[in-house]
Amino acid sequence: MDEKRTAPARIRFFVEQEAWTTQAAIIFMALSAVFRLIGSIGRWGDSTYTATQIVLPLTCNLLFILFLVLFGRRAIWTTALPVLGGVVFFIIKSLGFESWWHTLLCIGLYLLVAIVYLGTVTGVIRTKWLLPPLFALPFVYHILAEDLPALRNTEDPVSFSAGMLEISVLCIMLALLFTGLALKVKKKAIEGDLPRIRDPKVIPPARLRENSRTEPKEEQKPAESADKAAIESEPGAPESETTETEE
Repeated sequence: MDEKRTAPARIRFFVEQEAWTTQAAIIFMALSAVFRLIGSIGRWGDSTYTATQIVLPLTCNLLFILFLVLFGRRAIWTTALPVLGGVVFFIIKSLGFESWWHTLLCIGLYLLVAIVYLGTVTGVIRTKWLLPPLFALPFVYHILAEDLPALRNTEDPVSFSAGMLEISVLCIMLALLFTGLALKVKKKAIEGDLPRIRDPKVIPPARLRENSRTEPKEEQKPAESADKAAIESEPGAPESETTETEE
């Protein structure tokens, strides 16, 4: 007979609001919105740029913070919605790169982020440890391969606006990195969502309860029997009248 194979239950992740990793994720996502606003000063005239590079990322920043605070413990999967919106923002941003292979590489990375993050927070992927390297490695790449060479370029220095926008992107990566570290597994999901069982109440048997009630009564004896026992125990006491005499 073929044995029935049951599919493993999905992992349910959550975050604790008091954890420092959760607080760090909220702070960096808020800083990302602030730096984007500062870097976008004077660029509100272009409607396309405003919609795709200002309004869209700011909306995703605020929604991510809101969902993380309100639903981080009960429904962490809601944070996937602003993350998917952020992926759309980054794909549109990558279309302006000069190198086509750089654009394709970034689009592939963004799609990978969307798949892994969505699979993790929905419980399809049963581990959170794919997320930290997924965000840490691009962060290190941006710092070493793009930002440091740009800062050393004295012939074509980085503008203030471009610097603020780059810091905004780095803050998003850090926010998602700390979110991945903050994820915890609900034990209830591992146990198959079994209901909680209360501790058993210890109830003494009926016989023990009856004995506890009758013991004080058995200890009380008539006074006459106690006196009679005391007289018989004295030395030289006359024998009982019930003994037979020789004729």
